[in-house]
Amino acid sequence: MNQNFNLNSIALITEFNASVWTARKLDRKVTDDVVHNAGATAKSAARVNKNLLAGRSELAIIESHVTTVRQFLYSNTSPWSDTGQRLLPMTRFPVINQRMEDFKGAFETMVADFVTVYPTLITAQAMALGAMFNRAEFPPANTIASKFAFTFDVTPVPAAGDWRVDVGNQAQDELRERLTTMGNARVEKAMLDLTERFVTHLRRMADRLVTDRDAKTGDPVGRRFTETLVSGAFDLCDLIKDCNFTGDVGLTQARLVLENALGGVTAVALREDPIKREEVRGAVSNILGQFQFASI
Repeated sequence: MNQNFNLNSIALITEFNASVWTARKLDRKVTDDVVHNAGATAKSAARVNKNLLAGRSELAIIESHVTTVRQFLYSNTSPWSDTGQRLLPMTRFPVINQRMEDFKGAFETMVADFVTVYPTLITAQAMALGAMFNRAEFPPANTIASKFAFTFDVTPVPAAGDWRVDVGNQAQDELRERLTTMGNARVEKAMLDLTERFVTHLRRMADRLVTDRDAKTGDPVGRRFTETLVSGAFDLCDLIKDCNFTGDVGLTQARLVLENALGGVTAVALREDPIKREEVRGAVSNILGQFQFASI
């Protein structure tokens, strides 16, 4: 792998965290009843959690928004650490940062709306939960906003050459070596993740762009696929342009071949034109075979 590059000069480490009130509460009485009725001797045999906002969508909307944000960030970055940090190319930072600011603004608006209606929701749940309703299980209205948070942090990639510690020379050398080794391993992980995502999408394309025969008429018929079969391929090509940190030649060439095969192509055209569909499928199959992606 080509390591003749300074990762800290071309990428940043990002970390997104969001917290949303779960509205879940252990119902000890119902749990005890379930365990007793089942004849279980271990009290931990079952655990019944009730949804304090059962039947309401206000909280689900916020949760769905957070999922959308995570998916967006995942699609535009590479993994860096097991704690959720992601590697973001500097070329993408302005656009990604603005999108994250927009996401945060939308999140805060949703939370504000939820906080406004929260007292009303508590009243409504008294009927919805019946005997399971317990007012004390709902956080006070003046504290509910603290159950939500949205943060997007950006930090530089650690540079081994800039490591400064007040220890002996041998310890400094060991720390630099450890940091370099850690950085190289994480770059390898990021590159493998990028390649796997690319190959997974290519295999999906190879599978969906097959022309079958109608069982009754024998007429050729294309398999179903969504717009993301094409748009997702272009998105991955753009990601490879920015996230090919090691300059992997094979990945670059594979990306160029795919872009050439998809030039001017739309999902609609692939559905309606079996010849074009087969051309693209052939190109995709050649990429999978030519660039030795079989082991992934």
